[in-house]
Amino acid sequence: METIPLTDPRSEATRQRLIDTGLTLFGRYGFDGVTTRQLATTAQVNQAAIPYHFGGKEGVYLAIAEQIAASVGPQVNALQKNIHSRLNHEAPQNLLLECTIKLAEIAFTPEHQSSWFIFLTREQFHPTAALTILQRGFIDPVHQLIGELIALITNTTVDTEANILLTQAYLGPLVGFVCGKALLNKRLNWPIELTDLEWRQVIATVAHCSRATITGLMLNAE
Repeated sequence: METIPLTDPRSEATRQRLIDTGLTLFGRYGFDGVTTRQLATTAQVNQAAIPYHFGGKEGVYLAIAEQIAASVGPQVNALQKNIHSRLNHEAPQNLLLECTIKLAEIAFTPEHQSSWFIFLTREQFHPTAALTILQRGFIDPVHQLIGELIALITNTTVDTEANILLTQAYLGPLVGFVCGKALLNKRLNWPIELTDLEWRQVIATVAHCSRATITGLMLNAE
């Protein structure tokens, strides 16, 4: 049987190296700021591997989105099923808090690199076809699940403009900690790449803010 070396454009390892390298480069420079030559050189693979595996640079970019969605999506789907199975016999405010903490744990797991967050943030400001993949994979299910629980707490309809805006505002602390690491570095002298202990402090803080927000939602619903 033929052995395909790592740098052979046909190898699966080569394909993965292009995805991993692309995640870093696209996050740093954006889609238009990365050339196929730069991508191949940085990944230390033959440039022919890009059209072979992906058809071109855009294919690499979309494959990155697929990989992120494939990693996060199943965890979000499992959480969604778990919460839905308990809606009829548990208080929605308790389920919302539990859901929020679990989402924070998913988002802040060390395996989800800073380059993931940079990639996701770029897609919010400059959306491409990759955003559709990310939305379908986990962004929309998260937003829908949180919205459902908020609607139950506030006795409103899930798809109203007011509820969608409340859902976006509720998720703000998660987004803030993802995008605000440089500020924490400055004010708390935390490293840009947070340790597990620091992420645990972040998750506890998100939980604290969520409890206060949920209390406010319940008071406004009375």
